[in-house]
Amino acid sequence: MINDRIIEIEESINRLTVDLLVPIRTSKKVNKEAFDKLYLLLDELKVLIKGELIISRKLAGLLFFIYTSISAEAEHAHYSNPIFIEVGRLEDYLSKILWDSPFGQGV
Repeated sequence: MINDRIIEIEESINRLTVDLLVPIRTSKKVNKEAFDKLYLLLDELKVLIKGELIISRKLAGLLFFIYTSISAEAEHAHYSNPIFIEVGRLEDYLSKILWDSPFGQGV
């Protein structure tokens, strides 16, 4: 069932949060393996929720927390820094997950 898989993805993302955020906050480094896992989950999530009117507050909140945490660190990074690059990539994913934009239909 799709809802069960969405819950599994949410739990997997929640477990990845420490691996995503701690290296960025403590050593200003990107854990590439953790981000790769996140993007695989987000790719699947994007397909599962396309056209849905409602997603869980917990999932939206988790994605918002991860994004804003990384974004705050990126504000202090040079545009070529991997943190800055990842926040841009994550923003692209979230725009496709949180909004079915009429402007990106063919993309």
